[in-house]
Amino acid sequence: PPSLCPLPLSVPSLSPPPALSICPLSLSPLPLSPPLPSPSIPSLSPLPAPALSLYPLPLPLSPPLPSPSLPAPALSPCPLSPRPCSLPLSPLSPPLPPLSLSLLSPPLLSPSLPSLPAPALSLYPLPLCVRPQRASPGVETGHRMAAAPLLLMLIAAAAGAWGEVRVSVPEAVEAELTQSVTIPCTHTVTGPHASVMVEWFVVMAGGGRQRIAYWDRAAGGVTDGDTDLTPRVTVDGAGLTLTGVKLTDERSFLCQVTAGVAGSNEGSVRLRVYDAPEPPEVTVNPAILSMTEKLPSEIGTCISRNGFPAPTLTWYKDGAALPTVTSHNEYHSEHVTFALAEGGDVKEGDKVRMKCSSDGFPPPEYIFYRLMGDGEEQELGTSRDGVWVLPAVMRNDTGPYRCEALDFDAPPDVELKKDLSLFVHYLQTPEVSARSPLTLPLGHDLEVTCSAQGSAPVKIIWRKGKDHLSHSPTLTLKKLGYKSSGTYVCEVSVPSVRGLVRTRQLKVLVEGKPTLESGGSEVRVEAEGQRVTLTCAATAHPPPKISWSVDKQPVVSSWDQAVVSKVSLPVSGALEKSGVTCNASNRHGWTLRSFTISIVPPTTETPMTSGGEGERVGGAGIVVTAVVVSVLLLLLLVCALYCLHKRGKLQCGQSGRKEGIQTEVRN
Repeated sequence: PPSLCPLPLSVPSLSPPPALSICPLSLSPLPLSPPLPSPSIPSLSPLPAPALSLYPLPLPLSPPLPSPSLPAPALSPCPLSPRPCSLPLSPLSPPLPPLSLSLLSPPLLSPSLPSLPAPALSLYPLPLCVRPQRASPGVETGHRMAAAPLLLMLIAAAAGAWGEVRVSVPEAVEAELTQSVTIPCTHTVTGPHASVMVEWFVVMAGGGRQRIAYWDRAAGGVTDGDTDLTPRVTVDGAGLTLTGVKLTDERSFLCQVTAGVAGSNEGSVRLRVYDAPEPPEVTVNPAILSMTEKLPSEIGTCISRNGFPAPTLTWYKDGAALPTVTSHNEYHSEHVTFALAEGGDVKEGDKVRMKCSSDGFPPPEYIFYRLMGDGEEQELGTSRDGVWVLPAVMRNDTGPYRCEALDFDAPPDVELKKDLSLFVHYLQTPEVSARSPLTLPLGHDLEVTCSAQGSAPVKIIWRKGKDHLSHSPTLTLKKLGYKSSGTYVCEVSVPSVRGLVRTRQLKVLVEGKPTLESGGSEVRVEAEGQRVTLTCAATAHPPPKISWSVDKQPVVSSWDQAVVSKVSLPVSGALEKSGVTCNASNRHGWTLRSFTISIVPPTTETPMTSGGEGERVGGAGIVVTAVVVSVLLLLLLVCALYCLHKRGKLQCGQSGRKEGIQTEVRN
């Protein structure tokens, strides 16, 4: 319904130019100079067609209100004031009769006042707040009366008392499929009203409403042009007519009636769609029935087709109804769906299952097509269960596909074909700027790039083993060493598609002359004849060959670009003088390593180095023998001295003592 707020009351051409304003609060009066002759404004002079305006709907006055004979001061809007203000105007005499309202299309309230013999405006009980307002010479000021919220409530209450709208619709209306149906809507309006508008709405699946048509006396029936019911709907004052009823039309419709100030009302009606079933088909069971069978025996089958809602099947024997063991209703398809059986992104190599289904019973057979560029259908095959499988899709499988339900009982207006657009994400095998294997000189730099194209933005990572070296398409290595040799992997992925990853390998070989492992080159042994083992390890590409300066058979082992050679030999005086040398060589050059051998006394601890291992052959036995011989000699000496002492041949120091005394005396 149209709004009546804020309802300003204006008198556009009063002269002299006072202005009246209604204040929603009690405000203090400001003195007039000169004061108003009377709050009822008794003396009025004729005015040229002023209007009482209920914004935004004008109310023309007939005849025009006379102009009050007022001096220069004006009544204007008042500021807020703590003191009460009460200057009510006297009631109209005679009082105003009820406003007459007319309804236009689009609906507009246009109340008008009847002819009155010089009435006086009464805004009682609303107070007027006044203050003097000076008018500039030669400038006219308008007269305006703005309605307060209290006035709005009073007018609204009066409008509700002027009339009432009643709407009557049935609770439900049944319609046969493909036929026409009229949904009635009757209404009554009490009290004065100018016109009536009837609007029809349909309730959507989400609970909202959408207008589909409306009717009024001026425009007649008008159908809204943006709904799915537009081509099948007509409306008049009696109701809404729908042609070519479909199963999807089974929903609620609303009839809303608006009658100006009398208000509005609405009614809801449910449209129920049915389809009469085809004559039943009975098939007799030709088998011989057993009288001794304990379970129920099938004597025949009754099939009902294309009934909506599903009809009830009843068997009769000699006019008496029998309990039905099994029953089902056959009906044609109304809706067909076509989608991927598994959701999510599809990438190259995936197994894709496309599922086609319908609401018909029994389920029909389905046929699948691939739509070519010119719209031609390329048949792929048929399926009873509605599933078509593409075992390992590639990027060229991207495109539209079509499914058709082979339901020959469906009416021609049912769409039995549905299309599906399949998009296969792909990622090309990465391209590397260098060909594998890549051979580079020792000490040089390496810069190589990797690129790949995919159905979405790609991410590139360079790695060697588990170590990530670069997160950009370019890999840069400075001053290559033999440890830089190995297999590098460019890994490209599409982050937005899970599991879509491609890799490319680059094998790098670093060439140069051999390098020998550093270590101790001095070997010390305790005695001549002791065996030592010398080790020489070299790294290079091509793999180096290691030779020794001694005529001994070495033990050689190798892995990757490293070669290890070991030789074992006894220490001799000549070997101590000449030393031992190993030579690692390949086509790029050679490298030498020399070992010096020293023989040290037994008491000296022989230091061992990483370049050799001392082997003592008989050294321990010599030491033991020397100790044993020394002990035996000592024992023999002790025994000899003891024997000489017993025989008296050894004076044990006595005579010496006498001689010493004698010598001492002699001295």
